[in-house]
This record gives sequence, structure tokens and C-alpha cells, in this order.
Amino acid sequence: MRMSDLAEKADLSMGALYRYFDNKDDVFLAIIHGIHGELYAASRGNGRYTFRAAPYETILESNHGYLSHYLTHRKVMRAFIEATMVDKRYNKMWWYMRESHIVRVAAALRRDHGITEISGRPVRTSLEALASMTEQSAYVWYAHPADDEKLLPVDDATQVVSQIWFRTIFP
Repeated sequence: MRMSDLAEKADLSMGALYRYFDNKDDVFLAIIHGIHGELYAASRGNGRYTFRAAPYETILESNHGYLSHYLTHRKVMRAFIEATMVDKRYNKMWWYMRESHIVRVAAALRRDHGITEISGRPVRTSLEALASMTEQSAYVWYAHPADDEKLLPVDDATQVVSQIWFRTIFP
């Protein structure tokens, strides 16, 4: 896609588009930044439960929000994940995204459950593995299949990853 195609699709003049973005990479990073903000908010859950009182239900809500939002943006997420393999800027954005999720969960575990270690290792080690599992599962289930392939229902995907999260953190 050319910048002129983007301008036309966005119903902007070329001047207006270049006023905010230097190139297509800047446009794509802005799109990813927006999607990450939405993913981060969606993975907070809807607030029906507190992590302290109902950790499994909170994990379930959080994963459902993340996976639902990932599914909605699956084509963009696929392009983004593939771009992280070849471009430092995208890779840096990906690390920023996952780090913000890991830090948030680590803080909640410490605050609400006094958990700083899981199986004798720093909590971060397990959270990195769990985040990787969730990200890769979302990619395999939603970003990678062909458009005509039947997708795993979000409720089923949520159950799978949430049970693994819960059993790892609260054995």
C-alpha cells in the first residue's frame, strides 16, 4: 500500500497524512499502539470480580477480554507479529506491549496474594511463560488460520489458557 492509498482510504489529503506521519511504518505503529491500548484495557476484565477475592474469575475475564480483542484485530496482529521478526521498531513495540502486561500482573500478585515466587522462581519467570503461551495461542488460533477455517470459540480458548494460568499461579 502506498501513502496515497492510505490517504484516499482515510479520506485525507496527502498533506494532512504527512502532517502526522512520515511514512507507512509510522502509520502502522500508530495503529498497533491504539490496538495495544485497547488490548490492555480489555485484559483488565470488566470489574465484576476482584483479583484478591476471585482470582480464577478475574483471570478468566482478563483472558476473555484479551482473546476477544485479539480476534477482532487478528489480521493486524498477524501483520504486526510477522513484522516484529524483521524490523527493530516493531520488535521494540512488541516488547513494550508484553512488558506492560507482565508488570501489571506481577504487581497484582504481590499486592493481592503476596506472591513473589512461583515454584521457587521469581514470579516474572512464570508470567513470561504464561504471557508467551497466551500470545502464541492467540496467534495460532486467530491470526494464522485462513479466513475460511473454523476458529476456536473465544470461550473455549479462554477456558484453556485461564486454567493453565490459574494452576500455575495457584497450584
